[in-house]
Amino acid sequence: MLLPVFKPYIRRADMDSVLSCLISDQIGPGPVADELTSELCNYLNLESGLLIRDYYRAVALVLELLELKSGSRIILSPLSPGVYIDIFHEKGIIPLFADVDSHTALMNRENVEKHIEQGADAVLLFCPLGSVEDMEYYQSLNVPVIEDISENFGASFKGSKCGSFSTITIFSMEPDKVLTCGGGAAVFTADSYISQQMDSLRKSYGDEIFLADINAALAIVQLKNIEENFQKRERIADIFLSSLNKTEHKTLTIVEGGENVHFSFPIMLKSGMKEAKTYLMKKNIEPQRAFVRTALEISGNDSGICPVASGLILRTLLLPLYPSLGKKNVEMISKVISTLP
Repeated sequence: MLLPVFKPYIRRADMDSVLSCLISDQIGPGPVADELTSELCNYLNLESGLLIRDYYRAVALVLELLELKSGSRIILSPLSPGVYIDIFHEKGIIPLFADVDSHTALMNRENVEKHIEQGADAVLLFCPLGSVEDMEYYQSLNVPVIEDISENFGASFKGSKCGSFSTITIFSMEPDKVLTCGGGAAVFTADSYISQQMDSLRKSYGDEIFLADINAALAIVQLKNIEENFQKRERIADIFLSSLNKTEHKTLTIVEGGENVHFSFPIMLKSGMKEAKTYLMKKNIEPQRAFVRTALEISGNDSGICPVASGLILRTLLLPLYPSLGKKNVEMISKVISTLP
């Protein structure tokens, strides 16, 4: 059996939390989800939030809260999740792709500024694989910023948590995320006007769109132990990085002032990934592309419009990195990295 790239870090305390919720007979949206919302507000230093049952609905809700509709123009990375393009097409929103930097996989500022000059209505800031942007730069733009921290939840810039810099913040809590509740997503803000709109939406929508207590119960214990989780991931990442430095391959460069989290272990291969994937399979490690179902791919645009992002899609692999790997697997993966073709 292949060692999976992602594996939820579920411990006994998480299971006990879910069991307690089941015993209480309160499994729909209720006090546990409210507690998780409050804890996330404190952790991210934001004013209010909503927990939603699915990421797609959460993205649509963000656009509604920002009053972005047909004809609106949104700047985004071609490496952003494809769900954004699905919803943009549905709502008639125009995506403005800003190609990425080859070292950080973050949006190229020249491309961003070009779109700003031509009239953009918002910027979607998606930092892939635990990376961190220069948040001061994006705060200086005179447009609303949507910060998607699905893959860099817990990361920070100059001491402040990612998610606390933007007009509105969104993140997925699916099984492959650092903070998971088995599914669902969250929308948070520090903006008082948007916070009022959230309160109105909370009253106008039925319970069926909000995250259930049974899901929230899984995430709430994880959140309390999230820093311990990050420390374990960092120790493993240091071992893997030491092995990677013996090869010609690279990983993502950290932006000055940023403190990344280790969502997984990305390797930007010197060349294509066919040979590397075959090698990983022989070593019983699941080979997985780092960028799957990206906004660029879903849009159907020619790869020539974002050549750097297209190159990263073709040559960036992920290797497993999670606390439950165990010493034996960490040592094995480390050896594989150092000999990766």
